[in-house]
Amino acid sequence: MKVLSLIIGISNYNDPNNNLDNPINDANDLSEKFKLLGFKVICLTNATNQEIDEALYNFGIELNNYDVGIFYYAGHGMQIKGENFLTAVDTNFRTERDAKYSSMGLNKVLDTMDSCDNNTNVIILDACRNNPFERNWNRGVNTLGLAPVYAPKGTLIAYATSPGQTASDGIGNNGLYTSVMLKNLEDVNLNIEEFFKRVRNSVFAFSNGKQTSWEHTSLTGTFYFNNGVYFNNKINQKYADFAIKDVDFVYTNTNISEIIKDLKTHNWYKQSPAITSLSELKYNDQDDKNELFILGRNFLQTANGGENLANELMQSIQNWIKNFNSPTNENYFLDGILYEIYFDHNGIFRDKNLKDRLINFIAPLQKVDELEKSFQFIEQELLPFTNRDFYFLKFKNEPIQLNLVFDKNNEDGDDIYTLEDVIFEGVSVLKTDSSGWISDESKTKYQPILRANLEAKISQLSKIPKEYIALISNYDHEINQSSKINIPLSKTIKK
Repeated sequence: MKVLSLIIGISNYNDPNNNLDNPINDANDLSEKFKLLGFKVICLTNATNQEIDEALYNFGIELNNYDVGIFYYAGHGMQIKGENFLTAVDTNFRTERDAKYSSMGLNKVLDTMDSCDNNTNVIILDACRNNPFERNWNRGVNTLGLAPVYAPKGTLIAYATSPGQTASDGIGNNGLYTSVMLKNLEDVNLNIEEFFKRVRNSVFAFSNGKQTSWEHTSLTGTFYFNNGVYFNNKINQKYADFAIKDVDFVYTNTNISEIIKDLKTHNWYKQSPAITSLSELKYNDQDDKNELFILGRNFLQTANGGENLANELMQSIQNWIKNFNSPTNENYFLDGILYEIYFDHNGIFRDKNLKDRLINFIAPLQKVDELEKSFQFIEQELLPFTNRDFYFLKFKNEPIQLNLVFDKNNEDGDDIYTLEDVIFEGVSVLKTDSSGWISDESKTKYQPILRANLEAKISQLSKIPKEYIALISNYDHEINQSSKINIPLSKTIKK
């Protein structure tokens, strides 16, 4: 997932009485943390209003090439007649009117990001510090801080404090709100809602209840600041390079190595006896984990290629796979099966060519506690690619909800429901098939099925195992299991 961030920190103002200690530190520290997370960062500190305006303009152009946009501001923020403004070093605080026209309107930030092609935007405002200039404007307490703003679709706006409150500039190198954010960015796989909930709890605690951060969100997608890849520089490699890039595997004289050699021949007369030998194996602590891993990879490859005995063994995998479990519930053989689904013999992600034909036999293994470590392994390996497609491993604790949009017609007295679109997390995922096998002639044709078979068809199109699909449609109130559904032949379902 590609992320572009614009980070602004304003500490020094033309009037030294308005200066703040920490926004520059906040901006610089957050920039460094975001870079560690793999985000593209544009950082401005002590910038003029014109410099901020120019940076926002360029940010809006570049954001069209990214999946997620993040805008962060630390400094003095103010509301004037219900509208929010973010100040610059040259903001004129003499009157509200002067301040308004020499600051950046938050609405301009929102409009800029909302007009871009990306689907997810995050705006973070540590901008409610106590503003001494407001006392000169004869304002009431209800106009202090920032005014609430409603987020456009696909946007989350996070505030350091609630409306009408002011935020602490902090007692260390960072403001209270940003200091807590920086700490929580180190936690892996927190979705953005949980991330800000943790921030809020800490801010409330550390301010003795005087400051409560809050958010307004209309996000439709799922976003994680930290997916665990970049802070660790690389995923901890569990297996040797020759196992990950198994084209480099050198055969030994072990029984496992001989089975691997026969499976790699693609010769039925050698593969079939090798599968029989494999079915008789059990974990032995003398076995090399890399060879077991490669054996699992080649078993999946043989079964996926259609070898009969391998297919039969795969269909009964729940009955025997635990034979390969170590005393600590490591299953190097299953690790290899899962890895082969997603990565080729050079260790390169398969992208559009996943070996997932037999995935419906493998998916139920996620519910077996003794196999949990294997699924943790492959989930970690897939972290850099989670925006590329649907992965049943990523959603193992909850079904993937797809919203089906049907058009209803009546033909010869029968109601026919034609699939027009599929929406996932607010985005259309019904795409034109690009596999090459769809002919131009079939692009306007449909496959008729019954509602009873819809989950199986959606599973085929999306590569999501049927038991992990949750379907909801605009005609659920009247469609039943015998209703007639039209599925467009020229479409597939992918993120």
